[in-house]
Amino acid sequence: MRVAALLAIIVGVCTAGPAEESLRLALDADLDHVAGRLPAARDKLNQAVTMDPRNVYARNLLGLVLLKLGDTKGASAQFAYVQALDPGNETACMWQGVIDLHAERIEQARGQFQAMLGADPGNATAHYFLGALYLLRGRVEDAMDHLRRSRDADAMEPETHLKLGAVFFRLGMQANAELSFRRAIELDSRHQEARNSLGWVLYAKGESQAAIDQWRRVLQVNPNSQDAKFNLAKVYGDLALEAQKRGDLKEACALWKRILAIDPSNKAATHYVKNHCT
Repeated sequence: MRVAALLAIIVGVCTAGPAEESLRLALDADLDHVAGRLPAARDKLNQAVTMDPRNVYARNLLGLVLLKLGDTKGASAQFAYVQALDPGNETACMWQGVIDLHAERIEQARGQFQAMLGADPGNATAHYFLGALYLLRGRVEDAMDHLRRSRDADAMEPETHLKLGAVFFRLGMQANAELSFRRAIELDSRHQEARNSLGWVLYAKGESQAAIDQWRRVLQVNPNSQDAKFNLAKVYGDLALEAQKRGDLKEACALWKRILAIDPSNKAATHYVKNHCT
């Protein structure tokens, strides 16, 4: 849409009428949006849609800007206007579906994503969101069907592999889950959720150190990751209890101290170190 709009300005316009001026304002507003100048972008986009109410590009962008500014109601109004002009419009349906999903209006969200498929049956984004929605509702078979379709349409999206991994994990298909989480990490080496999830798959296989390595990698990316800290503390605690049962108090103390290094407020680790470790 952006490229087509620019070409239209370059090759087709001799006199700038309302539609052309509206498009110029929208393109200028997009620069503000990318630069994080959201109020300026909003003001220009409001002018753009006033000049040309049928400017779908400007309305979709205005909806996104309003959403980022916290005006969900205003954003929804823009996306509804676009859908009245262009039923099944991918951008409008997607963002309205996301708004509905976050508001737990599940059926309305599903309707938006289905509308995207009505316009484009192979739409990877629509299949992804439907898969995520069904996973949220516990309909794992339906989730798997849509997520596989999304992956087949766009194999380079890490979030799709992440969600597929979650489906496989829930179904007890550990090998498939591991492959999906690893693929997500291949596509985005800094993907925290994929590494956290892969860690649990590895731990379930008995590969404790490999799991720990994944969670440490998460903390390298985000030292404040509560998920990674919880995972490490949980596994260190399990290993410490195993060491205690073997009578290896030195190893148990080392593990409890590792927990305190991650979480100084951990009560179990504090108690054990205080009473058994010198």
